[in-house]
Amino acid sequence: MPRACAICGKTAAFGYNVSHSKVHTHRRFDANLHPAMIGGVKLLVCTRCRRTQTKDARMAKKREKVRAR
Repeated sequence: MPRACAICGKTAAFGYNVSHSKVHTHRRFDANLHPAMIGGVKLLVCTRCRRTQTKDARMAKKREKVRAR
């Protein structure tokens, strides 16, 4: 199974390490993936998608606080 986000499909990006002498060596920028329970299933999700998934719940709580005033 590839290391990719289960929601957006984000995978590793590729680039170079550049030393002081400007020697370029290949490197890999891995996606920041974390296991998360989404819909009762454990999935590998990138941090951006994980934050977006909880945004609706956070915004609903915020709206309730404002209405209670």
